[in-house]
Amino acid sequence: MSALAQTPYAIWGPVLLVFARVVSLFGTAPVTGAPVLPPTVRILLGLLVGWFALSTGIPATPPPEAVLPLAILAQVLIGAGIGLLATLIFSLFHTAGAVLDAELGFTVAQVFNPFSAAGSETLIANWFDSFGTFFFLAIGGVELLVLASVQSFRVVPLDVTRLTMGPGALAAVVQAFTGSFLLAVEIAAPVVLSLLLIDLIGAVLGRLLPQLNVLTFNIPLKMWLGMGLVAISLPLLTDGARLGLLQLGQSITQFLGGV
Repeated sequence: MSALAQTPYAIWGPVLLVFARVVSLFGTAPVTGAPVLPPTVRILLGLLVGWFALSTGIPATPPPEAVLPLAILAQVLIGAGIGLLATLIFSLFHTAGAVLDAELGFTVAQVFNPFSAAGSETLIANWFDSFGTFFFLAIGGVELLVLASVQSFRVVPLDVTRLTMGPGALAAVVQAFTGSFLLAVEIAAPVVLSLLLIDLIGAVLGRLLPQLNVLTFNIPLKMWLGMGLVAISLPLLTDGARLGLLQLGQSITQFLGGV
């Protein structure tokens, strides 16, 4: 008989449920859920955070063993929901970068090379993603996820076997989406408005001087000036990361309250 069969269900049941929630959370969250992170590291991280959660004295009463599969599924959905909320909010960096790529004309590379991997030609978006990863680690994003995973067991206990997406949970998802989009617009707006002003000046010059080929200088001017404006507006990414982290904490609290 195996050691697991000899161990009482009251001992290994809570451990399995905690592990299911934590691993699904960090498997879908930013940075920790990245494909470049080996699965072994995610499992070890889940074990470490799960042990920390159990050591803090969370409610560890498992449901009846007959409904254990439903309980595991519920834990996976809760953890994945929290991780996806974090990913949704911190996608603001990629969204802002994609808007600037389209405005500066960098996305035209995908037209000339349609067989390239999706997103491989979006220069500023990938650049902003790197900054977002750095800010997420620097301002305590992982620590917030660890704290959220531990506190989630006090709000939604281990013995839950059926989840109900109440108005609070749906409102949390909508709030995370709108908050992420608005933060991305605030980051990209100064550069986009400046480039629109250049387009307006070029259109006026084109009307006043029809013999002047505006495109010969408008496109490179927008590119170089846009890159300079992007460099100047980099501090906005720091503010966006802080606001995103605050938004993440509020969305997680609202999500868990509506589950």
